[in-house]
Amino acid sequence: MDYDIKPNDYVTVQGKESLGIGEVLRVSESAGEYIADIAFDTPEGKKLETVPINHLAKALSLWERLENNQFDPPLNFYLKQLSYQFPLQNLGGELSNSRTELLPHQILLTHQISQSTWRKFLVADEVGLGKTIEIGMIIKELFSRNEAKRILIVCPAGLTKNWQNELRGCFKLNFQILGRDFIDTDVFSWETNNQVIASIDTLKQTKRMELIKQAPRWDLVVFDEAHHLSRKRYGKKIDITQNYKLAEVLRGYTRDLLFLSATPHQGDPFQFWSLIQLLDDQLFESPEAIGEHRGLLGRVMFRRIKREVTDYDGNPIFMRRQVHTQEFSLAARERVFYEKLTEYLKEGYSAAGIGQEKTTSKQRAIGFVMVIFQKIMSSSPRAIKQALRRRLLSLLARQQMELEAKMAGKGRNEELASRIVNIQEEMRKVTVDILFLPHSPTQRAEADTYIAQLKQRLAKKYAAEEMTGWALDEGETEEEMESIYADASIPFEIDKVRELIHNAPDGADRKFDTLIRAIEQIRREFPQEKFVIFTQYVETQEFLKEELGKSYGEKNISIIRGGPLDDKIAAMEDFWKDGGTQFLISTTAGGEGINLQVCHILFNYDLPWNPMAVEQRIGRIHRYGQENTVQIYNLVAEDTVEERIYFILEQKLLEIAQAIGKTDPATGEVVEDFRSEILGFLGSSPNYQELYKKALIDKDYKRTEQEIAEAIEKAKQASEVLRELTQQLESFNLENYNKIKGYFTLLDLKTFLEKVILKFGGTMLSKGDFYRIQVPEVFQKFPSVAPIYESVTFDRKKAVRLKKAELLGLGHPLIDAIITYLQSPKFPAEVSIDKIEPLFSARYFIKVNTQSGISKHFYLKLELFPENNVRVNGSSNDISLLLSTATPIPTQNVKIAVKEAKDLLEGYLKEYEIKIKNNTDGVLSIQSKLVGLVVKES
Repeated sequence: MDYDIKPNDYVTVQGKESLGIGEVLRVSESAGEYIADIAFDTPEGKKLETVPINHLAKALSLWERLENNQFDPPLNFYLKQLSYQFPLQNLGGELSNSRTELLPHQILLTHQISQSTWRKFLVADEVGLGKTIEIGMIIKELFSRNEAKRILIVCPAGLTKNWQNELRGCFKLNFQILGRDFIDTDVFSWETNNQVIASIDTLKQTKRMELIKQAPRWDLVVFDEAHHLSRKRYGKKIDITQNYKLAEVLRGYTRDLLFLSATPHQGDPFQFWSLIQLLDDQLFESPEAIGEHRGLLGRVMFRRIKREVTDYDGNPIFMRRQVHTQEFSLAARERVFYEKLTEYLKEGYSAAGIGQEKTTSKQRAIGFVMVIFQKIMSSSPRAIKQALRRRLLSLLARQQMELEAKMAGKGRNEELASRIVNIQEEMRKVTVDILFLPHSPTQRAEADTYIAQLKQRLAKKYAAEEMTGWALDEGETEEEMESIYADASIPFEIDKVRELIHNAPDGADRKFDTLIRAIEQIRREFPQEKFVIFTQYVETQEFLKEELGKSYGEKNISIIRGGPLDDKIAAMEDFWKDGGTQFLISTTAGGEGINLQVCHILFNYDLPWNPMAVEQRIGRIHRYGQENTVQIYNLVAEDTVEERIYFILEQKLLEIAQAIGKTDPATGEVVEDFRSEILGFLGSSPNYQELYKKALIDKDYKRTEQEIAEAIEKAKQASEVLRELTQQLESFNLENYNKIKGYFTLLDLKTFLEKVILKFGGTMLSKGDFYRIQVPEVFQKFPSVAPIYESVTFDRKKAVRLKKAELLGLGHPLIDAIITYLQSPKFPAEVSIDKIEPLFSARYFIKVNTQSGISKHFYLKLELFPENNVRVNGSSNDISLLLSTATPIPTQNVKIAVKEAKDLLEGYLKEYEIKIKNNTDGVLSIQSKLVGLVVKES
């Protein structure tokens, strides 16, 4: 050890070699021992260590190593430099391992938000532009920069699973859903769960908010559908919803806050101002100030619209689409059944007290049963028949339970016992039909088990999820299933349900015939065409699979429904591949997060009451990558409530579109962006459930027409107000993306990886469309790194389509391990000599700390040419140099004046730091670390 240690010396610490080389700041005596304060550069910034000087060894600075001709191999030098550059060039996620096709407007937004030192924004992009994807990209970027650990996503209950699947499937981000994946019995659960998705209704409970306040602060909180954070003013009274109160609490317990809403302005200036106040309460002093100073909205708000965004070549992302209404008449038996079912529903609604100011819980339960039946009746005979069977089974089970209770009180009674046995026998028959149980010795036992489970459930002793085979899909089931088994009933309901089941048609119906005719008409001209068919109900999905299978073979049909994400991806792959399945039948819930743009023909076999749900279905094929005009076919039965409301809505949309010039000159139809914009602003207004109920009860379509017209007019006004307020916001411009896009691609990352793998003793072999990587041992020691990767790709499109593809990019454990290792002192490669154009090149890694707690990072390249000409961040590309460089170190001496070069370049460094400080808000400190020196080989 060298005890001649003094300030400004460079040293290493015995036993702590991983710290690398540090600079001595001070030497002092303590208790008869000399100690030194040493500053080390780490990825997190300067780290101070106090060490006895007898544990220190002098080390040469990079400048001294250059002066002494102590060179590292050029290959190692460029690998180390690229390990700094790749993360900083991942400006919007282009180099990440995200399994989704990234678009310029998404990359630009990710860059704008992640680079900001104040991250409180409203993202108000139109529906269909990928706000969920943008949030995933932002989270990945913050993770890669170690700027986020605790993230909370708050959304409507029906979207929690969709958020989880999207983040997991596209970004490999494992978020936990509150109430599903963990229960917050105490504050400890909030301390240990760092990436959480929670429904807003679950989170806004007072006790839960108190737990959140006691837990560590969040780095980022995201509110989806943020227009539900509502505060309204009625005269002098202000009504603050619990949703808004929740947002008020959380904004004080997070660093970053993002609101997502395609329709943030609901036509109420005070409500919109209140939303902006949650992000920045100093920006506008009143609702009126927003209109007067609307240009300031750009400080907290982004809004891009479909017609503006483009692909990388400037082409529009969205192809045109055409909507066709396929009307059909009900067959005689179907019409009879429809009328009888309608009468049953009317009686049920009457018993439910529809129209009364006050109703009992039993009345509301009956009403909910009727709503579910009304929804299902327009889907398929199979679906409604199964729902009626479940209802009958429930009514019979309750009847049997009442008789059993009577017999338990009276003792043995032959008449009661006989009735109980008869009911059990009928329930067995109904259960066999519900479960499609085959005739077998175990059939009776299986039916009795199912009945026993149901009776336990009805007695509130059995978990709802234990009941199987319900008609709706995951995400839509719980309330609906609960309602079918409701205790309340109408007079003689058992007999009425029995009769309806008897009258329900079996097999293919007129609607299915209409579907087949439409498919065959297309197939005659295009026999290899693919088709997507959407339904809301699993029973209808099974019916379609069976009936289409008779004509086209069940092996030619893919099924997507709620359930494991891997099952959805496998079905999607079968549909995507050449020679794969020709039909994909999806439930609405199953189709969320699945991209099906390989197909351009979609059939809506049934139509959700809220038309925005139809738009979301269409979005599965009407998206980036679609190369054809999208053809939509809506199947609608003539002379039904559904038909009347469907056409009223279409007509009112068309009338308003014609009045303001929003129709397609070629087709006369409502232009697509206007339709989706208005439907988005409609949201759940009007109350579609009430509309359909009232229309069925009294068939007062004039009132229905008026309510729809008023709702559309209100939506139009809200959209016009938002358009006027946001007209000064910066719209999407491809040039803005081109200015910020990184100069590396995933193929550059592949080149880098090949060099690293070979250098450290691994292999990377081509296997058709993929690569097989044998990982060097040094990297296998890092967390989550596998020894072998069989199906590696650097093609994002391929990774999106093929489940087995392992997309390598930043964020993948292997790439992250390599970056970490190459940046560490364990891989010394900071000084080299090579055939470069400048005489000399110095490389700096710069960290800027701000008052908000957010850091910014830069990689600075200073190149020295003859006559002291210095170029800042020149055009030379280290990937090109990596490919052309020789592995051995050239044997020659440096012929430049190192001290003069050092002084000159450090002067330029100071100027660059001043420039950063002037262009960055709230700078606390700037730390610049020299990470590389390379001199020209003469």
